[in-house]
Amino acid sequence: MMAEESNTAAVSREALEALASARGRIIDRVVERSLARTEHVAHLGDDAERVIRAGIEMTTRMIESTLSVGSMALLDDQLAWAMSRLPHDGVPPEHIVPRLRTYREAVNEFLAGGHAAEITPVIDWLIARLQELIDEAAGAEE
Repeated sequence: MMAEESNTAAVSREALEALASARGRIIDRVVERSLARTEHVAHLGDDAERVIRAGIEMTTRMIESTLSVGSMALLDDQLAWAMSRLPHDGVPPEHIVPRLRTYREAVNEFLAGGHAAEITPVIDWLIARLQELIDEAAGAEE
């Protein structure tokens, strides 16, 4: 069952601008905290920072696009693609869930409460939907 489609309307211009302004700090914080989870990055070796940064940058672009148009369909399509792509990059999808939670924490850390409150429902949806896809894939393997 797909995560309940959010009725999230496009967020305010101010929230989008705040996110864009904090983008670099958010990405840096998520990369820093993700690299600290050595059990999730050791297998990536010297490429760990590059791989994680590229993934978080892409995630940020997906979130910003979704927030701009107010439709979760874009994120759902990207998640389906990521579920097949991530293993080819040596990244188990299960490792992405904690990174998304860290992303949510960084958004709350760097954005004013009202702006963060507009953005975090999309991140929460993203986390829930990714977990559903992971659970579905695990069930198909049994």
